[in-house]
Amino acid sequence: MKAFETGSYMQGILPETAEFFKEEMVCEILSIPSQKPDMERILNVTVWPEIEYVNLVETPEGRSYEGQYLTGLKLVVEVRINEKVTYVANEPTQTAHAASYETLKSLFVVLPKVYEGQAMCELFRSNRITVVPYVEESCARMLDSRTIHQCVMLFLDIKIC
Repeated sequence: MKAFETGSYMQGILPETAEFFKEEMVCEILSIPSQKPDMERILNVTVWPEIEYVNLVETPEGRSYEGQYLTGLKLVVEVRINEKVTYVANEPTQTAHAASYETLKSLFVVLPKVYEGQAMCELFRSNRITVVPYVEESCARMLDSRTIHQCVMLFLDIKIC
């Protein structure tokens, strides 16, 4: 068994322009389910994010400790990260197996109160704000025969139409 076998996946398609966006790295430790055999090596990792919930919330205005200007509005986005790891079993037949995982992650994007002369709250109420999730990059590394370290770089593109 190779203790640090790696697998990676890159979507490779990102928007050319993004006025409002959020990038976030989500790292986690995944365990092979008990009913599955041990891993010898990772073959493939597939990641696809889905937007579960979006809400616009009012927050205090001002500057954060990091220096970011807080406008008083944040778009809260809950993302379901679906992952499928395909691997070769560490057994004589070396059959291929897959394990699936889901993770929920809440992210936020600071938005202006007014966009092109219209109140952001009104744009949200009229369903004119959409969130498009992208996977910038994903990589997986075997820690041992039952454990994977997985990192996913998410990009959320906020579109206002």
